[in-house]
Amino acid sequence: MLEPKLSITILFLLLIPLKTEGRNAEAIWDSRCEECHGENTKFARRYLWNIGGELQAQHHVDNLSLFMRQHYIPNHEIETIRKMLLEQANSPLRFRDECSVCHGDVTEFVKKSIWVRGNEVTGRESGKDLREFLPGHQKLQPKEASFFLRLFARVAGKPFYVEEPLLQAITR
Repeated sequence: MLEPKLSITILFLLLIPLKTEGRNAEAIWDSRCEECHGENTKFARRYLWNIGGELQAQHHVDNLSLFMRQHYIPNHEIETIRKMLLEQANSPLRFRDECSVCHGDVTEFVKKSIWVRGNEVTGRESGKDLREFLPGHQKLQPKEASFFLRLFARVAGKPFYVEEPLLQAITR
């Protein structure tokens, strides 16, 4: 008689998500939104606005979180995606603004100059690990360097999802 109760308990425990907060917003976007809406940064810059710290869109201006909830996003992931999109809305196209004078278009730059394998991002010609190189390049801060590492990996079609504290430790 103990076996059926134990089996039901185990099944119930398997259905509970082990980790709901802290999932990388880019991973959520890639798995749930990218197929229809494309790359998250372009989507946010084109269709969303950061107005006084509130994320607004052309449609559903008054309650974007409610819309996201009705748009196949689980409740526990809405805030993660909302924060990511809020950061990106109204933000400048960083690579174009900060790097294109020397490096040109980001897609061509990554194709010709960057090699991404797993969580490794290196310069094709120099072989330098960009985790070590970028923080000193143009006085980039570690958080800025992590932005460009992720950007290069995404442009190369090989995004990596590293929790922010670990990524900061790697880029120090």
